[in-house]
Amino acid sequence: MVGERTQAEAAGRGGTRRTLAALGGLAMVAGVAGTAWWLGLVPVHTEAEAKVEELAVGALLPLDPFIANLADEDGRRYLKATLQVEFFGPRVPDEFNTRVPQVRDLLLTLFTSKLFAEIRTPEGKAVLRDEIVSRMNRVLNKDLVKAVYFTEFIVQ
Repeated sequence: MVGERTQAEAAGRGGTRRTLAALGGLAMVAGVAGTAWWLGLVPVHTEAEAKVEELAVGALLPLDPFIANLADEDGRRYLKATLQVEFFGPRVPDEFNTRVPQVRDLLLTLFTSKLFAEIRTPEGKAVLRDEIVSRMNRVLNKDLVKAVYFTEFIVQ
């Protein structure tokens, strides 16, 4: 009997040790999380920040399609492209609306300067997008254009 009682007590103590170890680990995790929050390492979103995140997508303005001959030697290839312009702000700037003819002209000039080989790859299209944004912002004398998106891109 004495041997059985000792084993039962030892098992009881082992269970208590496991429980204490689990509680100690939980307290340590809670302490680390609390310290990280207190030091500002855990992001806390306020309503104002949530509204700013919602505005991460700026106003979009679709432009009429462009049809332009490419600069290839034979002059037989042409590009048809439709794009949308995204702005940093929640609405299309008035400055952009007044300069649409200039923007269309610079884009037509840009498109006709390109070779098929330059714009046929995804990398080439990405470079073209960057050039378009840069030229638009240069015409506007401000950084108003955030990005452009091709909604149609056909080369024949």
